[in-house]
Amino acid sequence: MIDNDHQLKIAQKAVENLQQVLLAARNVHSQQEYRLMSAPILLELQRREQEILEYLSRTETEVLPG
Repeated sequence: MIDNDHQLKIAQKAVENLQQVLLAARNVHSQQEYRLMSAPILLELQRREQEILEYLSRTETEVLPG
């Protein structure tokens, strides 16, 4: 769970890194290999993006300072 803007920045960077891993993997792996190796990464990407959306949907008074 993201509790402050600093954690938000870290989560956004993690999402960017996961996306870069997937983009690079598409150029290296076969379709079958890519589907197998990307599945857990895509799930992690979804989880982190959901956390970002949940944080951004809260009002300022619901967010911890930091």
